[in-house]
Amino acid sequence: MHSLKFNNTYVTQLSSLRFYSYVKPAIPLTNPYLISFNDIVAEMIGLNKSSNLEDLLCANVLFPGSVPVAMIYAGHQFGYFTSQLGDGRALLLGEVVDNEGNHWALHAKGTGPTPYSRGGDGRAVLRSSIREYLVSEAMGYLNIPTTRALSLVGSKMAVYRETVETAAIVIRVAHPSAFVRFGTFEIFSSRGQHLEVKQLADYVIDHTHEFYDLRDKSATTKYSEFLIQVARLTGYLVAKWQIYGFTHGVLNTDNMSILGVSIDYGPYGFIEDKWKDYIPNHSDGEGRYAFDKQPTIGEWNLMKLVTAFSSLVSDEHYTVVSNMYWKTYEDHYGELMRKKLGLVTFLYSDKLLWEELLELLDANHIDYTIFWRKLADKNKDSTYPELSSWFVKYEKRLALEASYGQRSRTERMNKINPKYILRNYLAHTAILKAQKDDFREVNKLLRLLRRPFDEQPEMEQYSKKSPEWAKKLVISCSS
Repeated sequence: MHSLKFNNTYVTQLSSLRFYSYVKPAIPLTNPYLISFNDIVAEMIGLNKSSNLEDLLCANVLFPGSVPVAMIYAGHQFGYFTSQLGDGRALLLGEVVDNEGNHWALHAKGTGPTPYSRGGDGRAVLRSSIREYLVSEAMGYLNIPTTRALSLVGSKMAVYRETVETAAIVIRVAHPSAFVRFGTFEIFSSRGQHLEVKQLADYVIDHTHEFYDLRDKSATTKYSEFLIQVARLTGYLVAKWQIYGFTHGVLNTDNMSILGVSIDYGPYGFIEDKWKDYIPNHSDGEGRYAFDKQPTIGEWNLMKLVTAFSSLVSDEHYTVVSNMYWKTYEDHYGELMRKKLGLVTFLYSDKLLWEELLELLDANHIDYTIFWRKLADKNKDSTYPELSSWFVKYEKRLALEASYGQRSRTERMNKINPKYILRNYLAHTAILKAQKDDFREVNKLLRLLRRPFDEQPEMEQYSKKSPEWAKKLVISCSS
């Protein structure tokens, strides 16, 4: 009935004695019900929607060909090394191949205990599952590399966190290598299992398009260039986060994908009227993972990855990888920032223009997303009188663009400056309704966030600043 084509390379190419544990969900999700089904992602992987999908989408019943495993890894968490982590509440259900030969991993979150649960119940709550489901799609349509979300299934099964909540399961979809983390290499390196570091690197290289060019290279260059490519992918990702004001919240090395995609959404947030020291995670008291610290943390995590490859590359790679990361980050950030400003030519002095602007936005508590969207408006000067001196410089810079730069500027700017983002209060409102069995807001936001750059007049209220009460929202790590 469900003709997904499974080809489980992670299981067939790597040993269960080291890289994962076979797990069959032992405790079914009680009376599951489908809250939302992402037809676009389903079509992408070749899954047709039909009745009675709930049991398959919460792993109560396995798809034919599915071989569920829990992946093992370690990680630096808030700067301190934890020697063994792993999929404590998630399962790699398997890999499917679409009609074009692309591989997609189905990764279910909230399926119950695994050998890596460390005493936890292995469940995810409805609250955090809604947040992950929605932001996965929001990021995808902002053109930020991310895992996608296939489905959201709910249940009345009780889950005990700060309060009693109900269980839910999200199936995440991405290339299989996206779920290989920096920490997956760290666990083997920390144990002196250098052969496993090499085997895992070879697996990723042999099965991932971004690394195909390295397959036939000698051992002396293959792993060196692998790390350099990971640095590029990571720099590209972090630049995208900074451009759109996204803050991950928990940038541990076990939450960093080797493929440079956003994974493991917990206490995330988009900046609004403050970007300096913005911290969405109430557990991050020192602000280690604040919005403006993300670029530096990206490099810090890469240095831990280089350490994990110390048996395969020389010490000079700390500098090589760092330089590549920062070059990629700064080049891509600059390219995107010029587009946000509506510029088509390059001047070194442009950096001073956007740096001054960012300082003014922060100092004057101006909403980040709304400002950028309004920047293309003819009456922007009167909307933001506190920026009047900056606008004089901006207009002079625009005048240097000549006529070809003037044409269609508004249209170009509106293709990179979104009108709609997933503000925390929007997700919170959808959660409150869902907890009363009203899931219409979840699906309404899903539709909204698929068109973040479009005007959508009927959704105008979703583009407004967050209300005052929303400033008191606390996003928890618990899920």
